[in-house]
Amino acid sequence: MENEALKKPDLAFEDAIKELEKIVQELEKGDAPLEKSLDLYKRGVELTNLCNKQLTEAQGIVRILSRNLNGELQEMEFNIDERELR
Repeated sequence: MENEALKKPDLAFEDAIKELEKIVQELEKGDAPLEKSLDLYKRGVELTNLCNKQLTEAQGIVRILSRNLNGELQEMEFNIDERELR
């Protein structure tokens, strides 16, 4: 039951995050029927996966400049250690 919005490759990261935040708020209220809660949870997982994919792609694009020991600028891969994110 994948949402049509997720099939579009142009769903913006920011829009996915906003929708995910609304889902979390609704689930935290705790007053939705079980079936609706499950649907919201599934949609939240889909959005989370989409955001993770977009972040991974962005990480592959981002590069940083740093200076080596000789003081010369060098381009390096931008790599965040997953432990830093926790």
